[in-house]
Amino acid sequence: MNDGSPFWNELLKLRDPAWSDPTEAQQDKLTADVQRLAYDLGAQIWSRAEEIEDVPPRTRDQVTGYAPDRYLATLRALRAVKDAADSAAARVASEAGHRGAGYPQLGKAWDITRQAARLRWPGAVSVINEANNQEPVHFEMYGGEARVSFHPEEGGWWWIATAANRKVREAPADLTYDTSEEAAAAAGVFLAANTTTDGATA
Repeated sequence: MNDGSPFWNELLKLRDPAWSDPTEAQQDKLTADVQRLAYDLGAQIWSRAEEIEDVPPRTRDQVTGYAPDRYLATLRALRAVKDAADSAAARVASEAGHRGAGYPQLGKAWDITRQAARLRWPGAVSVINEANNQEPVHFEMYGGEARVSFHPEEGGWWWIATAANRKVREAPADLTYDTSEEAAAAAGVFLAANTTTDGATA
């Protein structure tokens, strides 16, 4: 719950970076844990599992160690682990998006581009979190005005501007910016280039 205290307000702000990369030891342990899970699952789905139930433990270990299809069963289990990780990632990405993270942050966490994150988790970013200052920004410059707003579905910022010479332009529909400052700067370039009032570009 958010009681409006400085602690909660600070907690709800996105921190960049939001993590530190796993150490080599942490990655090695994770790999070992995943391999153990896959090996256990592989033992359960192995087509010979029932055939060797009555084999003495020592002989069973030997059979397990030499049978090539036992390793194929483990490989199939690892594919199930990947599918489970992808499913879990989609849920976590959605949770992050509903708490104010955008596609730039989701992509960075998954080590992919913002565009790739949008394709991987469409709809994950669907709400604006006021705590992250994603409210629209309106400003006047060079005799014109611009509005910068956050597009949650795109996971980025967009702009539309009316220059002093009454020309109107907006960012292309397929283009968004990672920050409101970047979008405002692009709008500012347009305003600066159209400061005359006779319809000509300055």
